[in-house]
Amino acid sequence: MIAVSQPRLRERFAELDSCTYLISHSMGAAPLAARDALLSFWEDWSHDGPEAWEHWLPAIDEIADGIGKIIGAPPGSVGLAPNVSSLQETLASGLEFTDKRNVVVYEALQFPSLTYVWDAWRRRGAEPRCVPTDDGRTIPTQRIIEAIDQRTRVVVLSHAYFQSGSIVDVAPIAKRARDLGALVVLDIYQTAGVVPVDVQALGVDVAVGGSHKWLCGGPGCGYIYVRPELRSNFEPTATGWMAHASPFAFEPAPMRYAEGMKRFGNGTPTVQAFLQARAGHQLIAEVGQPALRAHNLALTELILAEADARRIETPTPRDPSRRTGWIGLAVENGERLVQELGRRRIFVDYRPGCGIRVGPHFYTSADEIHALFRALDELR
Repeated sequence: MIAVSQPRLRERFAELDSCTYLISHSMGAAPLAARDALLSFWEDWSHDGPEAWEHWLPAIDEIADGIGKIIGAPPGSVGLAPNVSSLQETLASGLEFTDKRNVVVYEALQFPSLTYVWDAWRRRGAEPRCVPTDDGRTIPTQRIIEAIDQRTRVVVLSHAYFQSGSIVDVAPIAKRARDLGALVVLDIYQTAGVVPVDVQALGVDVAVGGSHKWLCGGPGCGYIYVRPELRSNFEPTATGWMAHASPFAFEPAPMRYAEGMKRFGNGTPTVQAFLQARAGHQLIAEVGQPALRAHNLALTELILAEADARRIETPTPRDPSRRTGWIGLAVENGERLVQELGRRRIFVDYRPGCGIRVGPHFYTSADEIHALFRALDELR
C-alpha cells in the first residue's frame, strides 16, 4: 500500500483523530486550511468592503484552473458555479432544440438532480430519452450507444453511478455522439479526486462536477469544463451580470457575453465557497492522482477481503478498473447500522439497493477499515 495517509497529511484535516471517516464519497473531510480561507475572506470583506472584488475575482480564476489541472483541462477552460444543477440549466439554456434535433439522452441511473433539469426542458422542445437499467446498478454500454441517433442534441452521461460505484465506459459513447453531431456532457462528480480523470482524453465536450466529495472542498463550489473551441457557440439565457463581458460597466440589455468561461456564470458568485474549496483541491493536487488511486484501491481491496471473510455481499464491481472509490456492503438493517456506527463516530452512509457505502480516501488508514468491521461484528 502506498503510505499517503501518514500523519503529516491527516493532521491537515479537522477531527480525524476523533472519528473514523469513511464517507468521502458523500462529503470529504474538512481541511483546516479551509477554515483559514473563510477567515481570510471575512478579513477581506470587513477591511476592504467592495474593493475586495479586486482580490476575489482573480482568485476565482486561479481556483478554476486548479480544478482544471486535476481533471486534465487546459488553462482557461473551467468555470465555477454554486452547483451542478445550475450549470446544467445554464447549458440547456444555451442549446437550440428543433424538430430535427431535440433528443436528450440520459441514463436511468443518472443522479436525480440532473434528470429534473433536463426533463423540465420538455416545455421548451426537448425530448428526454432515458436509457433503462436491468439490475439497478449498471447499464450496458451498447444500450447507451444505440439510444443515440441523428436526432440527439445532447448526451448527459455519468462517469460513475452513485447506486453501485460502477464506472461507465465513456470513450465509445462519446465517439458515437461525436460521429452523429451530438454534444456529450459528462458528470464527473462521483470520480474526480479519487479516479484519474482526463476530460480531453475522454473526448467529451463538457464536464461538470463539484467539490464536496472526493475533492474535500465542502459545498458550494461546482465547476464546468467546456471544450475551448465550442465555448463561443453557447449564449445561455439562464445568465446574469457576472457572465457579461464587462460586468462592472453595468450595461443594460441586450447581453454581451464574456469571451471566456465566465459566459457560463450567473449572478453574484458564492466567493466564500470557492475560496473554502481551494484547500481541498490543493491537497488532492499535492498527493497526486496515481498515489490517490493506488491507496484507495489497496483499501477497497481490504474492504472486499474483510467482507468476504464475513460472507457479506458487495454489490460494487470487483474489477478495480470498473469501480470508483467506495465499496457497498449489502447487510441486513443497513440504515440502523449506519446510525449505530455514527454514534460511535464511524462515518459511513446507506443507499437502498446497495447497502452501506464505505469510501476510504488518502487520509484513511488500514486500521480504520479494521475498526469498522470490528464494530459491525459487534452490532450485527
